[in-house]
Amino acid sequence: MQKLILPFVAGFLASLFFHESTLALLHAAGVVDQSGFSTAPFMPLGLPEFIANAIWSAFWAVLMAWLLRVAPERRAPWLPAFVFGGIVLTAASVFVVDPIRGIWPSGNMLPRLAMGFAANAMWGWGALVFMRAFMAGEDAD
Repeated sequence: MQKLILPFVAGFLASLFFHESTLALLHAAGVVDQSGFSTAPFMPLGLPEFIANAIWSAFWAVLMAWLLRVAPERRAPWLPAFVFGGIVLTAASVFVVDPIRGIWPSGNMLPRLAMGFAANAMWGWGALVFMRAFMAGEDAD
């Protein structure tokens, strides 16, 4: 149960506290146009985008925890979590989720990929921060 619930909650919280905050900071610095915590409806569900993103991020965190074998008795894979978030989530967003929504990759993709990598890499790192924090209080059996 802890191998599903803890990463799920960690991914959800990391989306709110790390991913969306990174976008908001980049927007405040004038680096990107997209701001964090977008309340635009995410179709077809109609949820605010930042909530839909947090839900999807929670599922990705379960996969990340399984692939990186995150456990209290193991060393934390900080760099792999950073890279997993930056590459896997950005690729899934640009090449899977956006085309499903009717947004096709075209033109100069470098700014879109760079912004996605920065925000998603921070999500990966943040998800691991939350996973490790939740696991710290557990007794090893």
